[in-house]
Amino acid sequence: MDLFISPWLIWFLLGIGLAFLELFMPGLVIIFMALGCWIVTVTLLIWPLSLTQQVLIFIGGTVVSIVLLRTWFMKTFRGVASDKTQTGFDDFPQGVHVQVVKGISPNVNGRIKFRGTLWDAIADEEIEEGETVEIVSYAGDSRQIYFVRKIS
Repeated sequence: MDLFISPWLIWFLLGIGLAFLELFMPGLVIIFMALGCWIVTVTLLIWPLSLTQQVLIFIGGTVVSIVLLRTWFMKTFRGVASDKTQTGFDDFPQGVHVQVVKGISPNVNGRIKFRGTLWDAIADEEIEEGETVEIVSYAGDSRQIYFVRKIS
């Protein structure tokens, strides 16, 4: 007995799988691939398409949904803290000691591990990977860079 699954069902289930994957890999990109799958699903329910057409619609639907919806999704699903003095970087931990995971030099950004995440860091001196440094200040722009110095 042949088990035949319709192409629209495959695309629909792939979209559900990608939507669930977004829960484990946040970043609001994979969800748009799920939207691309569902666009192909709806299109297949209306017209029969070749595999090439399906893939092109998937790519196009994904790109268009990223361009048109990502900013709105980011605002909607990231939310805004109601009391910014208690959250975010207004409670900046100046003086906290962190580990360097990628070497830092005056003209090259390095990486530090802080709050369980890797962050860009810069310093006025050469700092090797594995050293412990102190956070001095924070550039609160979109680049999210910490300024660090060696512990004396």
